[in-house]
Amino acid sequence: MMTNEIINKDWLESMASTKKEFLKKLFTVFLRDEPARVVKIREALQGGKMDDLKYLAHSLKGAAATMGADKVRDACLHLEHSALDGDTEQAYKDMLVIEDEMKSVYDFMAEFIQ
Repeated sequence: MMTNEIINKDWLESMASTKKEFLKKLFTVFLRDEPARVVKIREALQGGKMDDLKYLAHSLKGAAATMGADKVRDACLHLEHSALDGDTEQAYKDMLVIEDEMKSVYDFMAEFIQ
């Protein structure tokens, strides 16, 4: 499901209403760890390592889903399929979407934890 929300509104409201400090910690860890994973995804793609690409996309998909980042989750699913199909051209398109959406997620999370 694609929406205009950076972070799923229902998920965010639920977490922020009862577990705001925990949510800030989750966002802090995501901001610390996930940029390196995105770099690894790009490196796997550039190196033509489709098995690594599929694994890394799957891993980021799970992290994004946990954080309510539905657009990133969906883009990672597309990248997983592109890697599975060996479709490098589509994988590069998927990667651009992931990088763009992750920037929005990083910005949102950084603002939220301030």
